[in-house]
Amino acid sequence: MSYSHKINSPFLLENETDYKRWRNEKLSLYPESVSNLLIQLNKDSLLLSDLKKIKKIIGKYNFAVYEFNSKIDDEFLQKFCKKLKLIESVSNPLSDINNISNITDNSAFKINNSSKTEYIPYTNKKLNWHTDGYYYPIDISVKSFLLHCESQAEQGGKNFLIDHEIIYIFLRDHNPDYIDILMQKDIMEIPRNKNIKKSKAIKGPVFYIDKDGSLNMRFTSRKQNIIWKKDDIINDIKRFIESFINDDKRYIFDLLLKENQGYIANNILHRREEFNDGKKKRLLKRIRFLNRVS
Repeated sequence: MSYSHKINSPFLLENETDYKRWRNEKLSLYPESVSNLLIQLNKDSLLLSDLKKIKKIIGKYNFAVYEFNSKIDDEFLQKFCKKLKLIESVSNPLSDINNISNITDNSAFKINNSSKTEYIPYTNKKLNWHTDGYYYPIDISVKSFLLHCESQAEQGGKNFLIDHEIIYIFLRDHNPDYIDILMQKDIMEIPRNKNIKKSKAIKGPVFYIDKDGSLNMRFTSRKQNIIWKKDDIINDIKRFIESFINDDKRYIFDLLLKENQGYIANNILHRREEFNDGKKKRLLKRIRFLNRVS
């Protein structure tokens, strides 16, 4: 769904002047170190100035990293999100009543003699590049998420992040027709999930623009259970994206979350390396939201 008739946004192809101005400002932020995007937080005195710093960083890079000085529980995590105006959380089949998902290796855990291994995030396997909730329709799509580390793996589990606006820039600079195609409403389809009642196939764009002019992305590198629209140029676009996010390291941040650390993102593209647990299992808390950090 595009709102080109209602808004003025640099992400619209007809707004070339605004786009170039925004593009140059965006690229001027790089290269950058993830350590400069980290905000130290005091659990007992969460300052308004700290929240403003987080929002400012997210405004530039679409994500920010934080670290609390001590352990926090689920209730505090929710309060923290509310202070950032992240209120409308999104549920999924494996989240709790507060829409918090415990991301840990449950591959050995059985429900009705079946394993959870079909949900790769809940294993210790590698996760390929994706945006969260790419399988939702865009009217209830994931716009942001928080990922908080309660305990890290003994080995591995590093996250890799890239701002989706950077991908947009390099696609548009390479060939503006790529953007035009990726904004089509039926470019990427997620077939219905046979394991979920009332599940339906979801078609939608890769890039779409909100009413406020913000850019969002739906994408996954997975090969199975994804149906791309039949178009001669689609394979070229996919190869270009895959090459860029796998080969161009200038814009990719690597982040190995430690206990009490986390990051908040406007649903940027991310992946995770495989990991091995020690005596203590890797556990990350994830909350998804219908709105962005603005």
